[in-house]
Amino acid sequence: MPDAVLKLDPLRAWRFVAGKVSGLGAVTSPPYDVLEPAIVRRLTDSDLHNMVRLILPRDPDLGPSRYDEPARRLVGWQRDGIVVQDEQPALYVYEQRLRGAVLCGLVGSLRLDPARRVVLPHEDVMPHWVDDRLRLMEATDADLEPILLAYADGGVASDAVDAARAGEPWLEAETYNGAEHRIWRIDDPVTLAEIEAELAKHEAVIADGHHRYAAYLERQLRAPYRPSADVGLAMLVDYVRHPLTLDPIHRVVPGLELATVQARTPPGWQLQPGRVEGDPNRISVTDGSSWLTLHSASDAPAVTLLHEVLLSSWGAVEQDITFHHTLDDALALAGPQRAAVELTAPEMDQVLRSAAQGVVLPQKATSFGPKPRVGLLFRTL
Repeated sequence: MPDAVLKLDPLRAWRFVAGKVSGLGAVTSPPYDVLEPAIVRRLTDSDLHNMVRLILPRDPDLGPSRYDEPARRLVGWQRDGIVVQDEQPALYVYEQRLRGAVLCGLVGSLRLDPARRVVLPHEDVMPHWVDDRLRLMEATDADLEPILLAYADGGVASDAVDAARAGEPWLEAETYNGAEHRIWRIDDPVTLAEIEAELAKHEAVIADGHHRYAAYLERQLRAPYRPSADVGLAMLVDYVRHPLTLDPIHRVVPGLELATVQARTPPGWQLQPGRVEGDPNRISVTDGSSWLTLHSASDAPAVTLLHEVLLSSWGAVEQDITFHHTLDDALALAGPQRAAVELTAPEMDQVLRSAAQGVVLPQKATSFGPKPRVGLLFRTL
């Protein structure tokens, strides 16, 4: 694939109709992988048409047929005019503002790059989650959640984003967390051509959505003669002009005790009682009542050291580990034989360097943000 370039095609996006739902913000959702049970309950109760009813199929005991419900629901929404498709293709400028944090970039149909020359993953994936997202995509025949890509120094493409934001928004919404969301359309052929030429000079790192991107690639393999399967819904952010946040994802390890951490951590690590802060590569472990902090002289990211060195030394079963975007969620599950592991986020240059070298971090290594809200725009095949 020597001619692979970063390309974001215009699309005719689907959106909710304001008069058909209680509010545009009320039908949106965070991405599927950050949905804790309490958030799911709140979203499910907020509106009968909330996107969580599509992106998080219920009743896993039903097996593959559990994906039929969101597929039927989406068809019903389309039939009843709850969601409508834009009349003309465009690239969409999406802006989200929350407590001083701003997410801003372009949403469109990303040309897929199986060779990883211009769309670079930075962390590993778990096959069962790739399969889950693929089954949902195939059942609904849609890309419901944009993946998030980051690139640097977008030049005229970033200029076009900022110029669009100076005009009246095409769509506005406010969500229960206080975030303000605005969307503008770019459909001018000259501007679209300038954006296309600029993006062709760049490569992008997958900031969020590795499992969905892997599902895009698998779908493309299964439908090699279907042009609409050669692209996937994505948001592209110039992280120099519009910086992203970078946070860790914490772990809960069933069966792990602090005594095991104390006894079986390999030589070369410094262990301190308590939760000691200040070290960018520290790893802190708790059973809910006591803490132990580990320090390493290695410059490898903490998440890499945890998965490549410590977990096997502790005798942990990786398949049993759960992942949590907030420390409070992890601490709520900690106990005498169920340790919570607090990680620090890798540095941005560590992420970029590993991606450029084709070296992926362990699964769920980072949490980039702010994340695009699900449901403001989506794509059908």
